Amino acid sequence: MRSDEGGLRAPTRNIIAWTEADYWNSEKLDEETRRQFDVCHGCRRCFNLCDSFPKLFDLIDQSKTLELDSVKSEDFKPVIDACTLCDMCFMVTCPYVPPHEFAIDIPKLMLRHRAKNFKNGNINLKEKQIAEIDRNGKLGQKIRPISNAVISLKNKPARYIIEKTLNINKKAKLPNFVKPFNESFPINKKAPAYGKKAILFSTCYGSYHNSEIISSTYKVLRHNGVDVSLFYDGCCGMPQLEQGNIERVAKQAKDISKKLVNLIEEGINVIVPIPSCALMFKTEWPLLLSQDENVKMLSENTMDIDEYIIALSEKEGIVEDLKPLAGDITVHMSCHSRAQNIGPKSAQMLRLIPETKVNVVERCSGHGGSWGVKKDNFDTAIKIGKTSAKNIMKYNTKYFASTCPLAGDHIVQISEIEKKENLKPLDAPSHPIELIAISYNLTKNK
Repeated sequence: MRSDEGGLRAPTRNIIAWTEADYWNSEKLDEETRRQFDVCHGCRRCFNLCDSFPKLFDLIDQSKTLELDSVKSEDFKPVIDACTLCDMCFMVTCPYVPPHEFAIDIPKLMLRHRAKNFKNGNINLKEKQIAEIDRNGKLGQKIRPISNAVISLKNKPARYIIEKTLNINKKAKLPNFVKPFNESFPINKKAPAYGKKAILFSTCYGSYHNSEIISSTYKVLRHNGVDVSLFYDGCCGMPQLEQGNIERVAKQAKDISKKLVNLIEEGINVIVPIPSCALMFKTEWPLLLSQDENVKMLSENTMDIDEYIIALSEKEGIVEDLKPLAGDITVHMSCHSRAQNIGPKSAQMLRLIPETKVNVVERCSGHGGSWGVKKDNFDTAIKIGKTSAKNIMKYNTKYFASTCPLAGDHIVQISEIEKKENLKPLDAPSHPIELIAISYNLTKNK
């Protein structure tokens, strides 16, 4: 087996063997943890990615022997808790990922710890309630004037109660609830891609918190002749995956893929506008259910919206009436966009807009989904995201877009903290597809 470091081979991922007894064996888990952590200790290339690695290296450097052998296993918990499952260490930095014989995969090792922790009943009730995205979203949406007033940062008494009861930091900005998407838009029969069909998975975020993303995606696709229909039958399960609830994620994967597979067999792509959801469909579900043909087929036919638009422009062609956006654009490539290993498709898509400069920032926002809003993590999330926020602020463009809406909101909140005379706070972020819709004059400018 070749083991040369830093080769040009694409990283591969081993399946998550959660149905096997060894996966849950405490001694084998500790043995594997020490094996991988020892390789990380000898390398330290990921020291600046997130808080997990500095915490691990500090544990070792402050130990009796300055090696892993004098670190107690119970002291690994802060290292595990600090991981946001962003996948950047695996996808971008580590030279020892499979097919290297060391087979280092820290995110999946952290997931294994969390899965065992969940199975042992160590996730408390309040943590589980935060992950019930569909129930929370439906309720919050029905009473959205009240819900939005309660979660507002201006409502300090309510946020104090939320922090005490749900462990959500009172300073963390939370997404508002919005009116559900319910629009129609004619298909452009003169478009080069007329005749194509697609399914738009509207995601929990698009369904409950930002229907503008769904509206823009829907209009851009139909303007380009694509007969797109909406589908949503529950959250992709990323919040449950973060907690280690593997069984729940696997059940959702089986249910959704089974419903979509008949449409996929007709040659219809599933388009996902939120990168975390696309990553679940493409990568996480197949790793959990490697033998499920429905999951495999869904994975192979899922595309990120930016990826789909670029493919459309390169094959059939797109409608060429995009108008320049004066003031230029800075786009933030979120970790889960980069983890899809498709390249900077958002930037490529935005560069279809004529006479408009597009700047790219590829650095973690620090948010990490539900991780970044927790009481004990919020300050760390702010610290990690400062570099991204400052780099975006320095460009001082009129438009700021992030492929991940939660990351975008978090970066804006950081910009309000870091503002200076030469660094202006950022305006509300857009999704890249929203800027395409504005350039097509399909939606109003924000």
